[in-house]
Amino acid sequence: MEYLESEKLELKKSLNEWREIIISLAAFSNKKGGKIIVGVNDQGEPAGLEIGRNTLEDLANRIKTHTDPVLYPSINVKTYGPGEIIELEIAASDNKPVFAFNQAYLRVGKTNQKMSNNELRALIKRYDLPDFDRQPFLAETLGKIKWDEKLIKEIAPEFFGLKPKTALEFLKKTKLANKKQVSNAAYLCFAQDTSLMFNARVKAARFKGDNTNKFLDMKDFNGNLPTVINDVLKFIKLNTSNEIIISGQARHAERWDYPLAALREALINALAHRDYNDPGNIQVRIFDERLSIWSPGLLPKELDIKNLGQEKRSIPRNKLLVEIFHTLKIMEGWGSGFRKIVDLSLANGNPRPEFSEMTGAFVITFKKRERVNGGVNGGVNGGVNGGVNGGVNGGANAGVNQLADFIDKNPGLRTGNLAKALKRSPDTVDKWLRKLKKAGKIEYRGSAKTGGYFKR
Repeated sequence: MEYLESEKLELKKSLNEWREIIISLAAFSNKKGGKIIVGVNDQGEPAGLEIGRNTLEDLANRIKTHTDPVLYPSINVKTYGPGEIIELEIAASDNKPVFAFNQAYLRVGKTNQKMSNNELRALIKRYDLPDFDRQPFLAETLGKIKWDEKLIKEIAPEFFGLKPKTALEFLKKTKLANKKQVSNAAYLCFAQDTSLMFNARVKAARFKGDNTNKFLDMKDFNGNLPTVINDVLKFIKLNTSNEIIISGQARHAERWDYPLAALREALINALAHRDYNDPGNIQVRIFDERLSIWSPGLLPKELDIKNLGQEKRSIPRNKLLVEIFHTLKIMEGWGSGFRKIVDLSLANGNPRPEFSEMTGAFVITFKKRERVNGGVNGGVNGGVNGGVNGGVNGGANAGVNQLADFIDKNPGLRTGNLAKALKRSPDTVDKWLRKLKKAGKIEYRGSAKTGGYFKR
C-alpha cells in the first residue's frame, strides 16, 4: 500500500499536528470529502506513531470543539508496516460551509486554502436554496410554456381529486405554482415540451458493436417526465428484439432481450433521483450485448452501491418530484426499486444487472438475455416456461434440465431466488434440486444462510 497526497488525501506524521488535521477535515467537508492518514511521513512511510489510551477520544473531542457545524469523521486504527496509523475519513458535508477555528477552508489540490468572503457568500447562497425541484422555473420564460392540458385533464380527477378549468389552475391548487412562478417540478412533469431546460432531455442511442463509435439509431426526448417514460421504452423496443416462448398454453409468452419492466423501473429511478444541477443528460445506451442507463449525479453517501438490491431505503434527491411520481402511481417510494430491477432481470433470464458510478454518473447496466439455439422455442436460459434446449415438452425432465441450465448461467442462487426467476413454486424447484444433486450435476456451496447452488 502506498500513500500519496492528493485533493482527497492528507498525510500527517503525528497528532502534534492536530490543528492542521482539523483544518484539513473542514476543507475536505467543504469540497468532495477526503481522508487523513496520521502516522506516515511525506513519502508515505511509517513514522512510528504512538497511540495512547485516550488518544482517539481526545482527538474526537478536539474535532467536536473546533468545528462548526460539528464534524464526526470515522476514526480507525490500522496496522501499517511495523507500526500503526490512524485513518480519519470525512464525507462532503450536506451543511456547508463548515468552519474550523472560526474560519472556512477549501481543499484545492494538495493544500487547504482559506475561503474568501465572496466564496463564502456563494457557498452559503447555494446551500441555502431549496431543493432544485422546488425552485422556481425561469420567470422570463413563463410566457413560452405550453402545458400538457390533455395529461392534466386525465390525471387531475383520478389522482388529485380536482377538476380544474386550466393547467395553471391545477398547478396553483396543487401548490406547484403561485401567481408569478411555477416550480421546476411543475415544468418537468406537466409542460408539453421541456427543451427550455436543456439537461432535462433524455438521450437514447443504439450503437453498433460494444462501443459508441458508430450510431445505428438515436433520438432525444424533450417531453414531460411521465410521457418520456413510455416514449423511451418504445425506442428501446424498436432497437432490441424479442422471441415467442412456446409453452403449451393457449397464449404464448413474449420475452425481450432485456426485461422491459426492469428498464422502466431504472428509467423512473433516473428521472426522479438524478442531479438536475448537473448539466448532463440521462442517457440510454444500447449495444449488441448490453444496455445501460446513465443518470447524472452519484448515489447518496448513505447508500452502499455494493448492497443495492438488498437494502430497502429511499433517500430522494428531488423530494417534490418523487411525491408527484408517487401520487401518479409511477413509483412506490419505498426504496424497493433496485430489488425489483434485480428480480425482474433474473425472472427474464438475464444476468444480475451491474450497478456502478462512472464520471460523476450512476449507471445501471443490463446484460442481454441468451437465447437457446437462436430459436423461438427454447425460452430464456433454458426456458423459463418449460422449454429445454429448444424443446417444448414442458415435462418434469424438461424442468430439471431447465433448472440445471439456469444454475449454470446464474450460479450462487438459493431456492427462493430460483423459484422466483423460473416462475415455479419453491416445492417444485426443491424437488428438481434434489434430483440434480442426486445425479451429481449441482452442489450447494457456502453457509445455510448465505450460500447457493453451483454446477459441478
